[in-house]
Amino acid sequence: MICIIAKLPPDAVERLNMLREAAVSKEQLLKPLYGHITVATCLPDDDAEFMRVCTETILEMHSFSVRYEKLEVLSETSIIVAVPSKTPELLALHDRIAEKYGKSMDRWTCGADWYPHTTLLYNPDADLNDLCRNMQQHFSPFEARISRIEFSRVEEAGYTILKSIDLKKQL
Repeated sequence: MICIIAKLPPDAVERLNMLREAAVSKEQLLKPLYGHITVATCLPDDDAEFMRVCTETILEMHSFSVRYEKLEVLSETSIIVAVPSKTPELLALHDRIAEKYGKSMDRWTCGADWYPHTTLLYNPDADLNDLCRNMQQHFSPFEARISRIEFSRVEEAGYTILKSIDLKKQL
């Protein structure tokens, strides 16, 4: 499985980490936050071809900003997430990939079901609504600049970044 992710800059990751730490002790946070928004998750027939075609699309893009507007619980997957705005640039990237590879995308990222977010915490045993309320007390909306898109491979024990592409700077 290959994911295409919009990588968050360090300042946005730091803000999101502070929210996590406000609700859960550092000892309870098992995994560090790799701040990103998943744009597409695919099981392509040909990984190399998929990455080549998607790279062509990504290389045409300029860096862009998203605005994190809220925190919420996604109960079906037992996670607390930060939700960014669906900017035209983020939607265009997703839609161009879905147009070519929609049949290979997983149910979470295909078509209109795609809900961009950054996972802050996964814990099926916790009272996620209570933890989310604690995080919301420390949250204020903010913008994050997306300057890098990455390809990652999901593995049994984590993930591997296969390729990083820096987006063109806005003029």
